[in-house]
Amino acid sequence: MNKQELEFWNSYLETTSAQPVDPKITVGIAGNRDIADELLNLYLSGKKTAGSGLVKDYEQAGDPLPKVGDYWLILNSNNKPRCLVKIRRVEFYQFDQIPVSVAVAEGEGDLSLDYWKKAHVEFFTPFLEELSILNLDKETIVTEFYEVVYK
Repeated sequence: MNKQELEFWNSYLETTSAQPVDPKITVGIAGNRDIADELLNLYLSGKKTAGSGLVKDYEQAGDPLPKVGDYWLILNSNNKPRCLVKIRRVEFYQFDQIPVSVAVAEGEGDLSLDYWKKAHVEFFTPFLEELSILNLDKETIVTEFYEVVYK
């Protein structure tokens, strides 16, 4: 974490009596730079309580899969810390079997499963070739359910 991110984290710690022991903190924007602020605002408003990613993306990057208790310090599109969320639940689904509850928790568009699938196909498509994904419908998705703990 840089100085500004560490200050944000320390400000959060000053607000809670439940001090985390050896926390895993991921720092980054939501989605990509083009949609980062829009997604951040959904988290800040409480409309977005989940996010989904491709398991293969984690594996190829050598990153551990998210787990309950992990934190994510969400940056705005200018890389400024704005929100800290904590993972409360993690679920895995095949892309073509995502339940509507995930679409609703992600809080985007009209909250429908059709919207969720369309938006995620658009988001994932540029990365499919480098991840050696031939059929997105059969890929495993990890969905993290969050609670905003500091903003």
